[in-house]
Amino acid sequence: MKFIPKAFGAALCFSAMILSTASHAADEINKHTFKIAFVQAKNHPHGLGAKKFAEVVKEKSDGKMKVMIFASGTLGGDTQVISSVQGGIVDMTLVTPGLLSGIEKGFGLYGLPFLFKNSTEVDAVLDGPTSQALLGKLEPHGLIGLGYWDHGFRHVTNSQRPVKTLEDLNGLKLRLQQIPTAIESFAALGVNVVPLSFTELYTAMETKTVDGQENPLAAIETSKFYEVQEYLSLTGHFYDPLVAIFSKQTWDKLNDAERALVRSASLEAQAYERKVSRDMDVSSREMLAKEGMKINEVAPEEIERMRKQVRPVVEKFIAEYGRDLMDEMNAEIAKVRNAQ
Repeated sequence: MKFIPKAFGAALCFSAMILSTASHAADEINKHTFKIAFVQAKNHPHGLGAKKFAEVVKEKSDGKMKVMIFASGTLGGDTQVISSVQGGIVDMTLVTPGLLSGIEKGFGLYGLPFLFKNSTEVDAVLDGPTSQALLGKLEPHGLIGLGYWDHGFRHVTNSQRPVKTLEDLNGLKLRLQQIPTAIESFAALGVNVVPLSFTELYTAMETKTVDGQENPLAAIETSKFYEVQEYLSLTGHFYDPLVAIFSKQTWDKLNDAERALVRSASLEAQAYERKVSRDMDVSSREMLAKEGMKINEVAPEEIERMRKQVRPVVEKFIAEYGRDLMDEMNAEIAKVRNAQ
């Protein structure tokens, strides 16, 4: 009977070897092709960040994993692409948080007017525990939150007049994102709000269907809005982060090593895109001035008047989207302001 323990031990060793081999095989990087779609142009920071993501994925996978980039809304507007990501038709997209507020309410808080003063405050919140926890809440809705890229502070352009005071906004017909906080905030400022998809915006301004719009400087440049807009007023009313989201249907088909690679590549692209976006914010202002746009600062006292005017809207949405979350974000912002 002495052979039984020996045989048993050999069987155990063989089983362990098989399990180890199977585990190793499961962690290998396999061939995949991912589709990433967004509404901005390829030369916009979003497009440059997507290109960086594609390069890092290809490099880290030794060419086994590839990323196809669909820019300028070629696969649809934001809301359509979000649905496509949930359905596994598109693998990844980049969207403003307000467009996710119907899925997870807390994302709506980023769309509140005059929340941040600078990018230092922005990064403290986006990289902090509150924002990271929000990403985790997307998974039950068919989305994997990979992180936050940069979109920038938004400013008003129009074809009628410079916006120097609160009263200058009154009666302007402006295209707004199809986001409740944006629509109600500008309505409170006296604007005639026209919700439109970004893909329809240039034509709407060209045909005078709307007087203008609001977007970060890089979007105004790369979408050539200076061709159909005369005035640029630096209101900085909203800061838009950008949420990088991945299809859970695709995610579930990846092994642990492949998921880790995608997350790592997204973080590299995130750091790159934030820098590119903020550098471009400076260069875009110079370029837009050269293209003939009349650019004006808005006095701090007028910004404060606008902030007071939209306060009831802010309070309404804080109550709807989560006062506790807002308190956490404000605490993170306060830490930065106290340290400065």
